[in-house]
Amino acid sequence: MSSQLQPVAQLGTLLSRASGSFPASHLWCTRVFWAWLVVRTVAWICLTTATLANPPLDLVEWLSWGHSLQMGYPKHPPLPAWLAAGFARLSPGDVWGVYVLAYLTAAACIWAAWKLALEYLPPPQALLAALCLEGSLYLTCDPAEWSNNVALDLGWACIILFGYHAVRTGSTRWWAAVGLAIGLTLLCKYTVGVLLIPMTAYLILDPHARRNLRRPGPYVAVGVAIAVFAPHLVWLVQNEFITLTYASDRTADTRWYRRVWNPTEFTLGQAYHILPMLVILFPGLGRRSTPRTAEEVSRSRFLHAAILGPVALLYVISVATGCVLREIWGSPLWTFLGVWVLVNFRGTATDLTALRIMRRVLVVSCLMMVFSVITVELRPYVERLPSRQQFPGRQLTTEVNRRWNTQFSEPFPIVAGEAWAAGNVCCFSRHRPVLYSSGAMGYLVFESKATPWTNDDDLNKRGGVVLWDAVQLGDDVPMILRDRLPRAVGQPPIDLRYHTSATVPTARIGVAFVPPSH
Repeated sequence: MSSQLQPVAQLGTLLSRASGSFPASHLWCTRVFWAWLVVRTVAWICLTTATLANPPLDLVEWLSWGHSLQMGYPKHPPLPAWLAAGFARLSPGDVWGVYVLAYLTAAACIWAAWKLALEYLPPPQALLAALCLEGSLYLTCDPAEWSNNVALDLGWACIILFGYHAVRTGSTRWWAAVGLAIGLTLLCKYTVGVLLIPMTAYLILDPHARRNLRRPGPYVAVGVAIAVFAPHLVWLVQNEFITLTYASDRTADTRWYRRVWNPTEFTLGQAYHILPMLVILFPGLGRRSTPRTAEEVSRSRFLHAAILGPVALLYVISVATGCVLREIWGSPLWTFLGVWVLVNFRGTATDLTALRIMRRVLVVSCLMMVFSVITVELRPYVERLPSRQQFPGRQLTTEVNRRWNTQFSEPFPIVAGEAWAAGNVCCFSRHRPVLYSSGAMGYLVFESKATPWTNDDDLNKRGGVVLWDAVQLGDDVPMILRDRLPRAVGQPPIDLRYHTSATVPTARIGVAFVPPSH
């Protein structure tokens, strides 16, 4: 039997032996967990690679940034871009290497839920707490669009898991791990502070947890986190806190009624992320459970602080300031929802049967996969507009490279112009050119503030490709290019069909080449 099919065969064998009650064996549950995790990870990587004709927007943006290693980027901290660029080396001229990164990250989140669940629940219920994440869009469909939010999910989960062990054991090593997780997560997205505030409050207010403050562990964690984050902090100061300005501009809303509507809208948006998880969890639910000993109370408070604390804090911030709560901010909030639900509403392990649970998991998993495909494929039929995942990015890259190579002996070092078209060529070109653009999708905007690793002088000296939307600006070289890039030579526009049989306009891309000056 091929090694690729062994996890599937093992999972089938384990389930066939457990048509009755779930065995209490930790070993049996562990084998089911790892077999399922391997199967689902491979399945999602294969499905995404096979069905997405073009990578989603965020993946294109992060990977094109990652071709230029910096200590920060105009919109966000740098770690997700570094990871995207590193894993893209698995697939030169393609992006499936980033899909591998994305679903390994999702798998690590599920593993974290499994490990924390084992600290609170019997193995069968811990398995259910982990498998319920098959109902989370954030860990099934969404990782394909690799971004700082996907990376944040894992960092957030590791802070909680490592934090639990650090508080319970007082081990300096666990606290160092917490500090490393905090530092790396801050290099993904600053909103991890929404988790750190209630966790810090728990550490100070809970008597059992507070004992750690008399030990070196928490201070080691702070030191490690600062050491990891410091280089980016220096970059942030040098660049006038550009990422914070971007975040503030995207979330500010001073209208009074938004203070009520923002939390309401966020709640409704999170509901369809949570409901499929509850469908899987339902057979394992029982009456409300209450902790009995002081130790159990402390452990219960830890879960409340880690799972409910960030949600409550987001609502408080939104009501107090009018801050817009974007739906994607819920991405890291629910990794341990199954653990919290089963700890607080625990049924009995004998109520769980293998086939009953796995049927729900399989049904929900299949529905998630179908949903991920049809949301892309049906859009052009409903809206008469193609999705970005149907853009002919690979074909555009092939044609741009072919034309350039017929005129010049060396590959082009820079791709400039409209962010979406330029980003695709940047991602699919095997020689890894750098991007010179901005985040303004659909507009011919390129500026050194958005991409500080290059500028007009660099492009005029080293040469490169400039792309724009010819439907919007016409086929001829736009006036802005003639002023800034006087040696730019217009090329015939490129007309390409989107990857859909629906009746939609073609993608018409204007092209100009800036010859190298030497």
